[in-house]
Amino acid sequence: MRAAALASLIAGLAAPSHAGPSEIVAVGIARAVPSISVRPRGDFSVIDQATGEMRSLESGKSYRVEGDAGRQVVFGPHLFTGPLRLLPGKPGEFVEIGDRKFSGNLVFQSNPDRTVTVVDEIDIEDYLLGVLPKEMSPSWPLEALKAQAVVARTYALNNLGRYSEKGYDLRDDAISQMYSGVTETAPSVLRAVRETTGLTLSYAGKRLAAYFHSSCGGHTADPATVWGGTGPTPKPLRGVRDRYCRLSPHQSWTAYFRTDDILAALQTRGLNAATLAQIREGRRARSGYLADVNLKLDRAWRVVSANQLRMWLGATELKSALIAKIRRRSKGYEFRGHGYGHGVGLCQWGARAQAERGHDFETILAFYFPGAALRRESL
Repeated sequence: MRAAALASLIAGLAAPSHAGPSEIVAVGIARAVPSISVRPRGDFSVIDQATGEMRSLESGKSYRVEGDAGRQVVFGPHLFTGPLRLLPGKPGEFVEIGDRKFSGNLVFQSNPDRTVTVVDEIDIEDYLLGVLPKEMSPSWPLEALKAQAVVARTYALNNLGRYSEKGYDLRDDAISQMYSGVTETAPSVLRAVRETTGLTLSYAGKRLAAYFHSSCGGHTADPATVWGGTGPTPKPLRGVRDRYCRLSPHQSWTAYFRTDDILAALQTRGLNAATLAQIREGRRARSGYLADVNLKLDRAWRVVSANQLRMWLGATELKSALIAKIRRRSKGYEFRGHGYGHGVGLCQWGARAQAERGHDFETILAFYFPGAALRRESL
């Protein structure tokens, strides 16, 4: 890593931001479900935010929560007027929802269709304790975990309010970031979050739109290649050649889809065609990623985004848009490619390899986001 690049990255660490965002993240941990079962483990109370009515809950007892007419909420044997807030009695207590445990304040709201949405309102740093072990193995090197913590924090703060019309900021799945709750934390995850507290990536004085993915396959991608868009791409997001992730288990892969299954997926998304005669590779970016794919549907060619096709066919099977070759087989199509994920920003397997070679998290971030700076925000 050149000294100038590293110096650019760490510029601003001594000067906290005076325009820090909210320190609370609202995470939708159950979204518009018919009902949900909640089991408090400790001295919890539930309060009606519309009327102030409060009820104590019995530790270890399971309570069924569901919506009712007029957006009322049924919590076990109790009927409440408005949104409910679950309040813990003391630190260390938690609530079980399915196989997950949550220690933050939980809000239960009824939706017009009588479904229920549950939101975990939690401090940003504690939120990251529940993100890291779901996005990167706690057994990986500490410096890789610290790089992941910075990118995950930057992403979360950039997306506050994204789903405000639904009552939360972020989802708890891969559409936002995976989040598991925070009652049990590996020491490595705790260190990674605590030792990077408040650190985010910035560029030209503004917080950077930072992303991460599993494996880039040899080159990270420009966001416009994957998601489209116009205008210049900031330098830190233009994509870099990456020799470090070649030991990823996703370095090379093959996926096969039957023609009938591809056609059904297209029809579900509104491409109403009776036949699929051919698939060809479309425009290819300098990174090697396909920007789009050409489909011959009912004798007419249609162009679709390669990343969109990946979502339609299944992102765990068609692992990335870094597709080297598409071959027609007797009853379907074979895709050969590299990497896993959208390819933008931090390559997790590359970060792991760099950390194993002794690179610190600042160096790792400078590699994947050249020209970016680290900034400590006052949250």
